[in-house]
Amino acid sequence: MLLIENQLYVDDLKRVLKSIELDKDISVLLTGATGLIGSFLTDVFWLYNKTSRFNICVTLTSRNYEKLQKRFPYLLQDDNFKMLERNVEDHIGNEEKYDYIINAASNADPGTYAKYPVETIKTNILGTINVLEYARYHSNTRVLFTSTMEVYGKGIRTDSFKENQYGLIDYNEIRSCYPESKRTSELLMRSYAEEYHCDIVIARLGYIYGPTMTKTDNKVVAQFINNALEKRNIILKSSGEQKRSYCYIADTVLGILTVLFKGRSGEAYNIANEQSVITIAELAEKAAEVNHVKVEYAAPSALEKKGFSSPQDAILNTEKLQELGFAPYYSIKEGLERTVLILSDVRR
Repeated sequence: MLLIENQLYVDDLKRVLKSIELDKDISVLLTGATGLIGSFLTDVFWLYNKTSRFNICVTLTSRNYEKLQKRFPYLLQDDNFKMLERNVEDHIGNEEKYDYIINAASNADPGTYAKYPVETIKTNILGTINVLEYARYHSNTRVLFTSTMEVYGKGIRTDSFKENQYGLIDYNEIRSCYPESKRTSELLMRSYAEEYHCDIVIARLGYIYGPTMTKTDNKVVAQFINNALEKRNIILKSSGEQKRSYCYIADTVLGILTVLFKGRSGEAYNIANEQSVITIAELAEKAAEVNHVKVEYAAPSALEKKGFSSPQDAILNTEKLQELGFAPYYSIKEGLERTVLILSDVRR
C-alpha cells in the first residue's frame, strides 16, 4: 500500500499545506528525494498541485532511480515531476532553471555514517558545493541546506541551543564525520552568500521521526517504532537519561518550508517542537505504550558504539523560527501514535 493511500498520512500533508502561503508557480530541485524528509516534501508538493490553481514543478534526484520509481509510482506520468538518478556529488549543470533548491541529501543515521564516514563527508561537502555553484550563476535561486542540531557540539552551558551558539566537536571520533561536515557545509553556505551574494538559508533539524522512515533506518526513534510495529520489546542500549528535541515529520517539513519561503537570507533556523522534549528512556516508554510492548535494556554492539553521541541534553530553542509564524501541531504522543497507525496500515 502506498503512503498517499492512507488517510491519516494525507491529513498530515493537508495540515502542512494549510499553514503555508504559496500563490505562484515555482520550480524546485530536491536532492535526497527518497529520504525521510525528501519523500514527505515530495508528497506535499504533489498534493499542492492537485489542490491549487498554481503548480510546483519539481526535479527529484536520488542515487538510485529504481528507488525513486518504487517510492513515487504515481509521479511517473506526472508532467510536473521529473526523476533523475544523480549523485549529489556530481555537477548539477546550468541548463535547468530552479527557483529553489532544497539540499536534503545526506547519510543521516548513526549506523550509516559510522560505517561510511568518507561517503558521509563527501556527500555533505561536495553536494553543498555543487548546489552553491549552481546558485552562484543563478542569482534568483534560493538554496536551503538541511543541517543538524549536532553542529552545536559539546560543552555549551545552556538550557537550549540558540542559533548563535557553538561548542566543541571531537574530530578524533569517526562519528564526527557527520556534524563536522555539516558545520563545513554551513560555512560554505555563508561563504558563498558573502563572496558571491547567493541567497541561502539553513535549517538545523532536531530528531525527526514519522511514517516516511524506512525499515533500515537505525536512528534510536526509528528502532523503537520498528520494534513496536513488529510487536517486539523495545531494546534500550543506554540509560537514556539525556533529553532531546523531537519533531514529527509533518511539523519538520512545515518548518523547512517556513524557512524556505520566509527565512532571512544568510540565516540559520532551528527546527524542532519545544513541546516534544523528552529523555530517550521516556521516548522508549511512550513508543512501547503505543503498541503494547515492553522496554528492555541491553549492551550496544561495537558498531553501534561508534555511532553513539556522547550523553548530553540536546534541546533546540525555536524562538527565531516562531518569529516567522511557525507553530508545530503534533505532540510526541500524537506523532508516535500516527506513525505507528500509518505504518501498520502501509506495511501490511
